[in-house]
Amino acid sequence: MLKIMLIRHGETFWNLEGKLQGNSDIHLAPDGLHQARLLAAHCPFEIFDAVYSSDLTRAKTTALFLAQKFNLEVRIIPEIREISFGDWEGQYIRELAEKYPEDMEKFFKEPDKLRVNNAEPFIETQGRAFSAFQKIVEESHAKKFQHIVIVAHGAINRLILCKILEIPVRNMWKFAQFNTAVNIIREDDGNFTVESVNGTAHLHNF
Repeated sequence: MLKIMLIRHGETFWNLEGKLQGNSDIHLAPDGLHQARLLAAHCPFEIFDAVYSSDLTRAKTTALFLAQKFNLEVRIIPEIREISFGDWEGQYIRELAEKYPEDMEKFFKEPDKLRVNNAEPFIETQGRAFSAFQKIVEESHAKKFQHIVIVAHGAINRLILCKILEIPVRNMWKFAQFNTAVNIIREDDGNFTVESVNGTAHLHNF
């Protein structure tokens, strides 16, 4: 049995400004650093064997707080970096909604059909992210890990959860993924069970 804590990174400057980040390497804002500290201090797992992270700074920084708690290294997995939004990256979401109302409606209601210049399709993103997720699980079994942490991104986490739960990609935005949200997944002999989604108890009452 393997327990996986799948986490979204802390709040960034572009999260605050309402910009699409995608592959852009944006740092955590002060509140994001505070969220990461609270996550490490009040982590749902009392102990874990390994910490994996996307190669983007916002995820690596969040992961580092968790790794330092148990003197672990952060294992970088480039394949779980956030989806590329191509020409839309760095733009304000509200301005995109004004410029491209039909595309933005499709973004939220039919992301599997959305096509943006130089962007990565959501279906392809799900394929590479879930393949990396499975490789992490296989490595964890080989190393006899029982509890692991994966720090990734809002879209990536949703796409992995959709794959596990056999939910169409068009419904991916029905999952909330707040900054430093915790999703707990149990794996038994190749079978996955989602035990919790979008947990943020670590951010409250401390």
